[in-house]
Amino acid sequence: MQELMKGTDVAPMWDAVAYNAGFIVLRPTPSAVELYKLIRQMTTASRSMDDQGALNRAIGRLKRGQDNSTSNSTFQMKLLSREKFLSGRAYFELGRRLLPKEKDCNPANELHCPLVVHNNWLVSKNAKVYRFREHLMWMHEENQYYSSATRSYLTYVNPKIFEANVSNQLSSLKAALAIGRLCNRTVILPRFLCWNKAGTTIANECPLNSLIRIPRFEACFKDQFRESSFLKHPKVPIAVRLGSQVHLLQPQTNTTTSLHLKSRFIQQQLCTSTAKVLNVGSLLGVNIIFDNKLQGKAFYNDTDTCFRRGSYRQY
Repeated sequence: MQELMKGTDVAPMWDAVAYNAGFIVLRPTPSAVELYKLIRQMTTASRSMDDQGALNRAIGRLKRGQDNSTSNSTFQMKLLSREKFLSGRAYFELGRRLLPKEKDCNPANELHCPLVVHNNWLVSKNAKVYRFREHLMWMHEENQYYSSATRSYLTYVNPKIFEANVSNQLSSLKAALAIGRLCNRTVILPRFLCWNKAGTTIANECPLNSLIRIPRFEACFKDQFRESSFLKHPKVPIAVRLGSQVHLLQPQTNTTTSLHLKSRFIQQQLCTSTAKVLNVGSLLGVNIIFDNKLQGKAFYNDTDTCFRRGSYRQY
């Protein structure tokens, strides 16, 4: 970095179509100061001008020498390495990392490791935090998000079969969240299955934000779920990681049969378990019927309100 910045005022990250305003290396030079004065002027003059648009226009003016206070010969700019400093599009999408890979980066050979991954090309803070958590890139926690030794969890799977279309996967998610509420367990999400546009074949595994809008989902279920990679996070207690118990609600050889379960059955069969992590297998075709009608109405009002289909970028 020191070698790169010799004689350079500004080194931005390239973001597929423009210079990225979210991660920039600057030297305290008159030209760098002038750059940000121009950016401030542009964003103050027009409310529709965002910081990235202003950055690119300001760089263009300084490079062309159109600003009276800085000539073309004084402003020096270089791009940060496209292999070391990656946008969200480059790292997650073009790098085919919608979900974390076991060998994303080999610590023994840091030449293959990016230095910075910018969490952009994704809309909303909620979705960005969710993506970083999914990829084990998020260390901050509130209310012992990872480290709680008293919280109990519920896991299930989405089998890779044709019947596991998007609609059925979301129905399984609703069943898992219903069981979680009844048993006071936090649902650890499975890996979901993304389908092609015709809905005929499974393309690959994908995260929840490929199917629904994360901000709406969290409005009703914020502290009732965890991302699929949760148990791999280093802050999760060993007792939680190893404290798993399997209790299948339906035979694994027949995962698509409709199964209507009353909440009383769930409370008797599942809620009595003391396991830290309760694995109930596939929930395809499982429907939870609440004995308490008010409780059931409140739950399904939440699912009707907060399950909204969305795409990976959440646009």
